[in-house]
Amino acid sequence: MEAIVKENAKVLVPNKEHKNFTETNEEIPKGTIVKGEFKSIKGLRRGEPFSFRVFVTDKGQIIYSNKAKEMKATEVMLGADSAQTPTRVDLLPAETFKTSRIVVALAGAVGGYMYAKKKGQKPMKLALIGGLVGYAAVWAFDKTKSVTVTPSR
Repeated sequence: MEAIVKENAKVLVPNKEHKNFTETNEEIPKGTIVKGEFKSIKGLRRGEPFSFRVFVTDKGQIIYSNKAKEMKATEVMLGADSAQTPTRVDLLPAETFKTSRIVVALAGAVGGYMYAKKKGQKPMKLALIGGLVGYAAVWAFDKTKSVTVTPSR
């Protein structure tokens, strides 16, 4: 397993007499990628039984486990043709009768009816036109709420 050193880590050596670890002057710098495995080693800490969680490298170096972070493999999948073409992603579900469309259509119809009454024209005709204009305006606004994703080069 591979791990990355999160911060400068002092290399430890086992202290057989006290059944714990002692830091050395040797240091593994931050950002170093090391191979090895995490282990739990039983020992004593201030005379009490204690379990040390350490990382042992393939070179036999021992560091505290909080200084190393396991690296996770990330697989990146490109498109089938690996082309650098933009992809259109629609962020809104395709609904015909959404609440916003109905409310704006009703507002347009009421507005058309009121305008027709004020001007002395046929109210039903202008109410229908106002409703259609309101519905079309919200439909066009919903169409513009999509995003174009272009892959980085």
